[in-house]
Amino acid sequence: MPALQPAGAPEAALALLQYTPNVAFFDEDSILLEVQASLSLFKGARNLCRLIRGSLRKLGIGHARLGMAPTALAARLFAGRAARPIRLFGTRRLPRQLDLLPAFSLPSVQPYRDWLEGIGCRSLGQLRRLPRKGLQQRSSPEVVRELDFAYGAAEQHFTWFQPPSRFAQRHELIERLEHTHAILAVAKRLIEQLCGWLQARQEAGSELMLLLHHEKGRHARPPSNVTLRLSEDAWRPEDFTHVLAEQLHTLSLPAAVIAVELIAESSRPRTPANVGLFPEPGQWQRQESRLLDLLQARLGPERVRQPAPGAHYMPEQANLWRSVQAAASPRPCHAEQTQPSKLPPPRLAVQARPFWLLPSPQALVMKGDRPVHQGRPLRLVHGPERLETGWWSLHGHEKRDYFIAQDAQGARYWLYRLREPRAAQETGWFLHGFFA
Repeated sequence: MPALQPAGAPEAALALLQYTPNVAFFDEDSILLEVQASLSLFKGARNLCRLIRGSLRKLGIGHARLGMAPTALAARLFAGRAARPIRLFGTRRLPRQLDLLPAFSLPSVQPYRDWLEGIGCRSLGQLRRLPRKGLQQRSSPEVVRELDFAYGAAEQHFTWFQPPSRFAQRHELIERLEHTHAILAVAKRLIEQLCGWLQARQEAGSELMLLLHHEKGRHARPPSNVTLRLSEDAWRPEDFTHVLAEQLHTLSLPAAVIAVELIAESSRPRTPANVGLFPEPGQWQRQESRLLDLLQARLGPERVRQPAPGAHYMPEQANLWRSVQAAASPRPCHAEQTQPSKLPPPRLAVQARPFWLLPSPQALVMKGDRPVHQGRPLRLVHGPERLETGWWSLHGHEKRDYFIAQDAQGARYWLYRLREPRAAQETGWFLHGFFA
């Protein structure tokens, strides 16, 4: 049971809910965590302490002291130790470690410090060996009670911290911020609190709203809104901060920021963790989703696309793409379709097809009997592959012969020749794609 000293009260308690649901305010400068059930989850006490220190640093509490002991008061005493704080796990060594602490370490002993020094009682071990009745009469019953609490002879009860029903945390700044990297540092401390809130409720979220409040008064303006949307629900700080960092990197502030507010738009019950022997099947899918979230935040949501092939023989109609963000929306319909086709693309001949198609075919000029691209004559090395389709469409009947061509440097292209050119001045040759 570790105790922290000192701490940032409610915001620290909210962030520390990531590591245990039992968090309490021990006194005005200490927070208590009951972590017995969390040790195996976080791979031992040493790693747990490292994670707690990392969360506290993000909150701006870099000087916190951690103590760990089987009893709450002993953990508080170990955390407040002037030398290196003590982390003790078993009860066997607890009395010996406590006996070495100064007697006035107990809060209730402070009024009687002169009397105890006068009788030569300077350690908790010496204080514990005094007659209980005499100690209680000469000091107070609270001294004996705290001794019992520290050594585990009596059980100490606490009122556990209860997180709010809705997460909306605001951080007032002591100075105006004009750069997004400073705003990210403030947002990280709010995200730590959010993740503690989600962990305590065993929930996850995929949409956050970051409000950047500007100057008030005569020059007042509405807050800047940064909406963070993830493709999958998340509850770990790094899942939010990595994507938010990319969004803030491209953000231009219209004015200085005086306060930062983080609001969780919605949260849902979290999927139970996999307790099986083998990795969870959806693990790779989640990693892919995290990567796509980062790419969308860095490049823009419309620049990250995924294949949406259509049931059509023409390559430009079959090779459709849509943004990842619009994956849940219906596929765009063609002019001749009233509903998106749910059929698989038709089976085509076994031919090499390029991955990269041009948005629209590019007309080529001829040099002798060879098509030319950017001044380089192209040599046909494979083909033809004949496609005839579209007689029912608005574009009319298309008759194409596709070829694979190669230039002098070895680059390969996908060309086609119209068997019936539309105009007399057309060569009938078009560049449609590139091979890697």
